[in-house]
Amino acid sequence: MERVYEEAFSEVDEILKLMPIDISSKIPQNFRQVISENKAVNYKTNIQIPIKEQDLKPETITILGLIYRDYLASPEIREKLQKEDEEQLIENEKSNSLVEYKEPSLFKKIINFFKGIFKKNKI
Repeated sequence: MERVYEEAFSEVDEILKLMPIDISSKIPQNFRQVISENKAVNYKTNIQIPIKEQDLKPETITILGLIYRDYLASPEIREKLQKEDEEQLIENEKSNSLVEYKEPSLFKKIINFFKGIFKKNKI
């Protein structure tokens, strides 16, 4: 596995440890195990609250987005996000070219979601 993903898994693992149990328990144990087994051994994270102020890797934000979409979002939001992802994939396949990365507002919503969790529980 590429080092950048191992480091992203390290950051995600650290963030999951900071989450309240009632939220983190929604994430399947086998998924958490995959993250733990694939994280970088010698990579030291320094994740602190508030998460929004951390300099997270883009890969970390993407993984957190997937966790939110697949395990934490309500069924209605999950369906909406999956539809948006499918539409984006179709659009990317049609263009079949390099696409300039623009940070979608989804990531800001995800970061704000996690920030809200930590503020609410005063971790």
